[in-house]
Amino acid sequence: MKRRLSLIAALVLLLLLLCACAAQHAQEVDESGYEVYFLSDPDSSGGGDAIRAQETRITLDGTMETEDCVRTLMETLLAGPKEPSLSSPIPDGTTLKSLTVSGRRAQIDLSAPYARLSGIDLSLADYCITLTLTQLPNVNAVSITAEGRELPYRKTQVLLSADTLLSSRESGLRPITVSLYFLDSKTGELRAEQQTLALYEGQTRVNALLEALAQGPEDDSLVSLLPENFAVISSRIENGVCYLNLPASGALPEDEEARGLMLSALEQSLLSLSGVDEVQLLIEGAAEPDGYR
Repeated sequence: MKRRLSLIAALVLLLLLLCACAAQHAQEVDESGYEVYFLSDPDSSGGGDAIRAQETRITLDGTMETEDCVRTLMETLLAGPKEPSLSSPIPDGTTLKSLTVSGRRAQIDLSAPYARLSGIDLSLADYCITLTLTQLPNVNAVSITAEGRELPYRKTQVLLSADTLLSSRESGLRPITVSLYFLDSKTGELRAEQQTLALYEGQTRVNALLEALAQGPEDDSLVSLLPENFAVISSRIENGVCYLNLPASGALPEDEEARGLMLSALEQSLLSLSGVDEVQLLIEGAAEPDGYR
């Protein structure tokens, strides 16, 4: 009889252990829902945070396992924001290839477009994914690969929400998305390249754009038209007009055709700034003379 009772007790204990293991695999969800993070338009947010959660929260079923929760949040993130003041840092066409959760780390493998990201673009995309996924109680770290490969541009391959928040606040950066115009070496015409620029505290949007133009394009088939010694005297945006004051000599090409192309690239790039409807070029404070290009 004692042996039978011992056997029953052992079976009950085993069942309890199995139930406990199953409970560990299930995700304890927040009934109020989870936030999904995207890039915030600095013009519409009054110069606030670079990354902001959209107002609509995602509600998850309490019976879902952690991997299913991660998949739901990732699919929502990849689908893009519903608010016009938000934008996705993840390239169009990026899909979720696979995901696993080991311990409390979520391993996310994305398709090839994600591998094209670098610099501030990659950091912002990583931040949005990490901040979204680490809200889950069973996830405190995220690793992101593209087509199964680590991206070599990161300082670390394991991302923590605390690290991303600290980095964003310390740098004081805000992102702006612009269209920069460069010379297409194949066609000889101007072609736009969209870039997301880091706008630091105290830096104007015009200065950030001009610095990016001077640094050159990401596409190898494009060529920057700004000379190495290019500089501006001053710039300002007033009533929808961007005034760019240039020196009379030294900063501009002497060849009329090259000068015309460069000034056109400047104008079209500046027009991509939100709130800029017109560009007025000044030469030493005076209006651009007739026949200057």
